[in-house]
Parts: sequence; C-alpha cells; structure tokens
Amino acid sequence: MKISALVLSLAIGIGTAARSAEPIQPIDVFQSAVAVWQMGGTKDAAGKNELKPVGAVTLGDRLTGKDRADSLATGGDGVVAEFDGGYLDAGQGTDGMLNLTGSALTVAIRLRNPSGVWGQPLFSKHGGHDHLVYNLFSLANEIGFELGTRDKPGMTQVVAPTAKIGPKDWHTVICRYDGASLQMFVDGVLMDEADVAGPLRTGNTEPVLIGAESNGGAIKSGWKGQIDYVALWDRALSVPEIERLSGTPAQIARHRLQYKETRLLAPPADLYQEKYRPQFHFTARQWTVRQLNPGQREEGWLNDVNGLIYLNGQYHLFAQRWAKCWIHAVSKDLIHWTEVQPAFWDDHRFGTGVQSGGCVYDRENTSGLSSDKKHPPLIAFWSGFDNISQCISYSLDEGKTWTKYAKNPIFLHRERDPKVFWYAPGNKWVMVMSGDGRYYLLESTNLLDWKELPASIPDSFECPDLFQLPLDGDLNRMKWVLVRGNGFYSVGGFDGTTFSPETGQLPCDQGPNFYATQSWGDITGAPGRRVQIAWMRDGKYPDMPFNQQMTFPCDMTLHSTADGLRVYRKPAPEIAKLHGKPRVFEASTLAAGATLPLNVPGDLFHIVAQVEIPAGTTLTFHVRGAAVNVTDRTVACKSTPAQAAGAIKTVEILVDRTSIETFVNEGEVSVSACFLPSDDRLSVESAGGPATIRSLEVIPLRSIWKSGRK
Repeated sequence: MKISALVLSLAIGIGTAARSAEPIQPIDVFQSAVAVWQMGGTKDAAGKNELKPVGAVTLGDRLTGKDRADSLATGGDGVVAEFDGGYLDAGQGTDGMLNLTGSALTVAIRLRNPSGVWGQPLFSKHGGHDHLVYNLFSLANEIGFELGTRDKPGMTQVVAPTAKIGPKDWHTVICRYDGASLQMFVDGVLMDEADVAGPLRTGNTEPVLIGAESNGGAIKSGWKGQIDYVALWDRALSVPEIERLSGTPAQIARHRLQYKETRLLAPPADLYQEKYRPQFHFTARQWTVRQLNPGQREEGWLNDVNGLIYLNGQYHLFAQRWAKCWIHAVSKDLIHWTEVQPAFWDDHRFGTGVQSGGCVYDRENTSGLSSDKKHPPLIAFWSGFDNISQCISYSLDEGKTWTKYAKNPIFLHRERDPKVFWYAPGNKWVMVMSGDGRYYLLESTNLLDWKELPASIPDSFECPDLFQLPLDGDLNRMKWVLVRGNGFYSVGGFDGTTFSPETGQLPCDQGPNFYATQSWGDITGAPGRRVQIAWMRDGKYPDMPFNQQMTFPCDMTLHSTADGLRVYRKPAPEIAKLHGKPRVFEASTLAAGATLPLNVPGDLFHIVAQVEIPAGTTLTFHVRGAAVNVTDRTVACKSTPAQAAGAIKTVEILVDRTSIETFVNEGEVSVSACFLPSDDRLSVESAGGPATIRSLEVIPLRSIWKSGRK
C-alpha cells in the first residue's frame, strides 16, 4: 500500500506553501514509498508496518534548534529514535508488504552517531550473505550496503568511509538499485557504485530490522546513535529526488567537495618516528587522512603479504589493506623501503575487494598484454571479495601504474589467494590457490586461460607459497617447499602436476605473531636464494597512525638433519647495513640468580650470542619489559616453548620498538613476537643453575627511515 499525501503532511509537518516553493518536496518523494518510519511512534507514516522495540531503544525524542530545522528541511519530522544497543523489529510488514519483488529498490536513512563509534547493523533483511535481500551496516571505519539478487551468489556491496564523511555528523544515506547498478549516496553525493543485475531475491523470511540484523533467528545488534527516519521503496529514486532528501544545493556542493576530492596530505613531521613505530620493520603510512588507531581497510593498516617480486634491481613488496587495495613499497636492498601509493584498488564487480595473491614478470609476454617487447607486463593475480572471481591487474612500467584486465575475471574458482610461478620443465605457468581447506593446482601457457590439474593438496588453507630450495646449498639438489598461510611448510617433490611431500607439516616460525608469508626468489646474482617475510598478525599499537607490521626479511635454507629435511630461517645479511658500533661482552659464566646488565643505549638492537646452557637452567634475555627465555633445548618469547633438535648453541635476537624476533642454532628455530615495551632494561639472567656465555655482542641498529620522511 502506498502512503497518502495527507498522512505524510501531518507526519512531516510541511505545509502546502512550503511544498509549492520547490518542484520536488520530501512529501512528493515519500508518497510512493512502501514504508516510511518517522520515529515518532511504532507505526509507519501510513499507519501500517508497525515496529516492535526490543531492548534499549526509545522512540519519540524531539530534536531542538538547528538539528530540528535540518530534520524538517530534509524529510524528517524533528523526532528521532535513540538507540543504545536495542533495535526495532518490523517483521514482514502488513500482509508481507516488506517482502519486495522486482528489479528495483531504494533504501533511505537519516542518522547520526554522536560518539563517532560505529561498527553495528543499521537496517536489514538479512539471513546470511547468500540469502540477504538488503543490509545497511556499519563497521568501525565505514558505512556499507549489501544487496542480494536472485541469480548471483553472495552479495554486491558498496561502501563509504566514515572518516571522509565525518563519523559524528548527521547523514542521509540513500542506496538505490535500478536493475543494472547499485549506488550509495551520502548527503546527496554518489560515494560508491557496483554493477549488478537481475531481480531481488525472494523467499527471505528474516524480519526487517532497524538497528540489527537477523540470521536464522540469531540477532546481531548493538548500534548506539540516533535515527531520524527510515524509508523503503520498490523503485529506484531519481537523482533529483535523492538530492531533495539530502539537503540544499549549496550543502550538497560542499559535501561533494569534501567527500569526493582525494587530496594527498603532506606527511607529518614525525612520520616513521612515532612512539611505537617499528624502525626496521615495514609498516604502512597514511596518505589522505590523519587519524589514530586505523582499522581494517583504513589507511595505515596492513595485513597479508602479496606479490613479492625482484625486478631489475628492485624489490617490490605488496600487502593487503584488508582487500581495500594492494599497498606497494619498493627497496633496493631489502632494508630501506619507500612506500608508494597503492598499486590498485577494490573492484566492486566481484564483491568489493582485491584479496591476496601473487605477482609474476611475464618476461616473454606470453600473455600478450604488452604491445612492446621492451616492456613486458608485470602481472598481479588476485581474488575478488566474492571468493569466486579470479582476476588480474597488470603494469607495463615495472609497477609504477596498473591496469585492471578488461576481461576479468579470467576464471571462476572457489576460493582465493592465487600464487603463480613459471615451471620450466613443463614450459608452463602453474598456479596454487586456496579453496575448501585444500590447495588446488592449475596450469596455463599464457597466464589468461587456466586448466585445473587433477591433483590437489589437502589440509592447506590460505596464502600458499611453493618454490625450490637447494639442499645443503647444492644447486644440483633442489627440493620443493610448500608454505601454508599459517606458516607451516612441507618439503617434497613437484613434477608440474602433483606435489609429493616427503615431510609432515612443520613450522617456519613458532612465535605468536607469524602469518600469511610470501617470499622473494629469482634474485639476480643470488641463484637459489629465497627471502621470506610474513605479516606479524595481532600486534597492538595504541594511539598510533598505523596498525600491524611485517617481519624482518629472512633467508630460508634447506638442511639435511638427523630428523629429516628441515628449513632454517635467519635474518637476511643485509641487516649489517643498519649496524652501529657493537658492544662486545667478555665470555663469562653466570651463576644461578646472577644478572649481566647490557648497558647499551637505544631501543633498536641486534643481539648475537654463543651460549652453553645445562639442563635445568634458563637463560633469560630481558628486553625492554619482555623476556626471551632460552633453555638447553627450547626458546620462548610471549609463546609456548619452541623445541630445538639438539642443544642450543647460538642465540640471535632482533629488537625493534614493538617486535622481538629470536633465532637459535643459526635459524633452526625462530620465534616472532610483537610487544609493547614497559621499561628500558636490557640484561641477561641465569636461573635454576649456571649458564655460560661464550660470546655476546649487542649491536645498536639505525632506523631505516630518514628523519621521519622519505
């Protein structure tokens, strides 16, 4: 049932004289709505589609002053609902009228959150990503809208960052679907759009909820803020109608300038010198905003390592901003990094996001993507956020600029994280990708057309890396190493079709903050060299303009041991570029309970020691409030003890402002950990018995950043 003009004129409080002042008035727009809830009571403006309050939510609070005037001018009635974690349940509507059909829809909501803290559902008919019809939601850093259509699995999503629009301001958010595209407008400004077609999903029996979402009866709620009105149409509003609900032309013009213009800010004076910023581990920077504690998808955040490649004397490091973009940094020496602007951004044709993957240099232009043999393509493989669409972006200028392939997706396959490499014996490209708890293998001769191979690798999940290492340094005895997303590896053989493991799954690193590894290979002048880096997941950096860090690059080597084939990892020798003057301590034996102060100024250290630790004794390196505990056969730092195969003879520790990486027995065991320093103490202590320190150097390290700026 449509809403009468008479009822709306009473609900909104706008008279005939006001309506005649402009061609379009809110009452004209609302007249064709399926439902409009003005929040003065439980019924909508037509007296139907009654709301049921659940939990901490209050209807009928009156706005005053400018807030009331703005509400009346943009379609509200000056009365709002106050949400304090509760929600409003509209069910299916009168006679099921909220179950929309057809190929068009518009949702409008006027709301604000005075605290600026978002992160909860707003308006939905949900039921899970494969069942939802629509879902307006908020994360900590964005407002998003998801639409479900009949013939497409999953959902299509559009988003707007709260940092850009203002997290504490009143906003009119309007999302429209016209059968060909989905668009999100905020305060009259088109913020995001995505291609999608087909009729809306039908048969969804989840209730329509304001301030919550339902999935099989399980309710998620918790939003705290004010809602002026919510409206729903079974048609696509016109742009003039959207603008009329969003403010005056002058207001929309100001919003457009604020929301849509991307301006690069000058780097702050303390960039890379902030209190908890690592000084020789890579972290991300901000480009267009300055805010603290960035979350996933926000500038300053990073997670999975992507697409590591060495090309013409330069190392390229890519990383996730949680599917928002591929962060990009370059280095000549693996040590000093320059972050450039992101390589490429999310693609809403495949569910908003560019997920993890890998890069190859198509030196022979097998893809045909370059028309100039002097400029072969650098190709990045990535997965859409729908976990089905496998896509590529390519660069013809060695990574400076990127183009998304016009015919994406190159194929459909569940789920994500394609890793591609050249398999010379078969004269072909091979892809390893994660899906359904295993790794699938595919092959191609041109990087565009792919065929799935019959064998897959079970018990494997996320971020695969498959490469060769020389056994005991012998380039004539190469073995294949498969590293999984959790950092566990297997050594074995690969014949271009099947990976045949010769070991079980073993940890590359046994620290609490090691995940999603990738590695550089094919390094000019260093045959067989493989350099690994990982995301140091879950570190804490309070009130910093960045979030998360990478491990220090480590050389991987393969060894024959009494227990079988084992991969060792130890800091890349380029660390010496950062060395200051070492402090050398004389050999000594520490009695039980004795402490040796290591009085070296600074907060960045490379500690190298040869030790002899009897059974029952623990040698503890106290590092700025954290502890590295070493026994005769174990090492631990903020972790359960990691076991070495034999007696521990060497200890190597990298200390940055918020990370500690420990390596024993020349890299047989490594432990990567994030920490927050609590003091400046640096010492070594023996407990439970005496321990011998045969040699000990504490080497202060220089920052890789120059005066806080690049």
